[in-house]
Amino acid sequence: MDRKLRILFAASMMLTAMVSAQDSVKVPLEEQISNVKGQIDGLNEDYLAAKATVDGLSKLKFGGYIQAQWQHTGDFGLVDSTSPADTVNNATFNGGGSPTVAGGNFPGQANQRFQIRRARLKATYSGLDSKYVLEIDALPSGISVKDIYVQLTEPWLKTFSLTMGNMDMPFGFEIGYSSGAMESPERSRLENNIFKGEKQLGAKIEVNPTEKMGLLQYINLKAGLYTGTEGGTGGTGDEVDRKLEFIGRAGFKAPFNDLGLDIDGGVSWLMGKTQTGSDSVFKMSGDTGFVPTTGNKPKWGEWKYFDRKAMGVDAQLYYDIPVIGGLSLRGEYVQGTEPGTAGSTNAYTNAGATDTVDATAGKMYIRKFSGFYVQWVQNLGPKLQSVLRFDQYDPNTDAKGTSIGDASISNHLTPGTKVLNLTDLKYTTLGLGLTYYWDANLKFLVYYDIPTNEKINSSTPTNTLAKKNALLPYTKDIDDNVLTVRMQVKF
Repeated sequence: MDRKLRILFAASMMLTAMVSAQDSVKVPLEEQISNVKGQIDGLNEDYLAAKATVDGLSKLKFGGYIQAQWQHTGDFGLVDSTSPADTVNNATFNGGGSPTVAGGNFPGQANQRFQIRRARLKATYSGLDSKYVLEIDALPSGISVKDIYVQLTEPWLKTFSLTMGNMDMPFGFEIGYSSGAMESPERSRLENNIFKGEKQLGAKIEVNPTEKMGLLQYINLKAGLYTGTEGGTGGTGDEVDRKLEFIGRAGFKAPFNDLGLDIDGGVSWLMGKTQTGSDSVFKMSGDTGFVPTTGNKPKWGEWKYFDRKAMGVDAQLYYDIPVIGGLSLRGEYVQGTEPGTAGSTNAYTNAGATDTVDATAGKMYIRKFSGFYVQWVQNLGPKLQSVLRFDQYDPNTDAKGTSIGDASISNHLTPGTKVLNLTDLKYTTLGLGLTYYWDANLKFLVYYDIPTNEKINSSTPTNTLAKKNALLPYTKDIDDNVLTVRMQVKF
C-alpha cells in the first residue's frame, strides 16, 4: 500500500512539473506571437501608406513635346547690295524680315533660322470626378502658361462637366486640336489673327452624352463665358471691362463602322463686346476707306462698346482606305466682325486708346472678315503621312485690293477718312507636307508654305518717294514662301 502511494505521489509530482514547464513555455510563445502580430500590423500600415502614395501618383500624369525646326524663306525684306537703297526688296518696307504666320516674322535681314517652336510640359491630376491641368510652354524667350484649369464631371450620368480656368476656346475644330498632333506646322492664318493664342480665361459647361443615352451620344455641346481678348494677351490677361464674351459649339458625330467611315462636324458662335475710350471709331465706307463713326469724345469714365462676333461651321471626315491607309478630310469656314486697329486685325485692346493717340496707333478700326481652310491628310503605310492644305483669310471683306495704295482715291477722300493699308490685304496659302514617324515618340516633318497676297493697285506712282512706301512690293505676290524642317519628340 505504501508502495502504491509512493508511486502515485511521484506521478503527481511529474505531472505538476510538466504543467509548470508548459506554462513557462506558453508565456514566451504568446509574446512572440504578439511581437509578430505587431510587425505584421506595422508592415500593413507601411503598405497602406505606400499604396496611398502610389495611388496618388498613378492619378498624376506628365506629358509634353518639343518641336525644334529650321526654316528658310524668300528674299522679301532683304537689302540687295547691288541695287540702290530704295530697291523694292528693301527691309524698310516691312521693318525687316519676311512677314509670316509660320512661326512668326523672320528677323530683319534673315532668310533662314533655327527655332524652338514649342516646348510643352503638361501635368494632369485625375480624381474620381475631377481633373486638374497645368501646361507650360518653355521657350528660350521665356516661360508662359497655356492651360491651367479645374474640371468637374457630375458622378451620376457622367455627361455634364464644368471647367474653370484658362483653356481652349470652344470654337470650331482647329483651336482645340493639339499642336503636337497637327499635320501642318501651324494653324490657319485666320485662327492666328482672330483667335490668337487659342486660350481664354473663363468658365465652360460641356455636355457629352455616353453610349447608355442612345442617339444622344452622337451630339455634344460646349458653351462658356470668357473675359475676352481685350487684355491683349490672347485672353489670358485680367478683365478690363464690364462685358463677358460668349463662345460655344454644338457638334455631332456620325460613325459608320461597317464602312470604316466617320463624319464629325459642328456650328460655333462667338458673341462679345469690345470697349474703347477713344473719340473716334472707324468703319468702312464703301470699299475705299474708313470713316469715323463719332466725332465727340466720351465723357470721363464713359466707354463705348462695339460688337466682336463670329460664326463658324466645321466638318471632319475620316476613312480607312484598304491597303493604302487612313485619310482625313477637314474643313472650316468662319465669318464675323472684328474690332482691331489701323495696323492689326488682332482683337482690340483699349489700353491707351484716347483722343491723343494717333489713329494708326490705338484707335479702333472695325472690319468684317471671313476665312476658311480645307485639309487632306493621307497615311501612306505605317510610317509616312502626306498633307495638302489650302486656306484663305480676308481681314476686310468690304475692301478691294485695287483700292489699296491708289493715290487717286486717297486724294479725293472725305476729310477724316483713313485709307486702306496692308492690314486689309487678303491672303491665300497652299501648303504641302510629308511626315515620317520614326517611332511612337519621334517624327520628322518637311512642309512648304506658299502664301499668295492680294495685289494692290498697280498704278501706284513709281517715283523714288513712292518706292520707299511699304505698299509698293505688294503690287505683285511677294517672295515669302517658307520651307519648314521640323523634328518633334513627344512623351
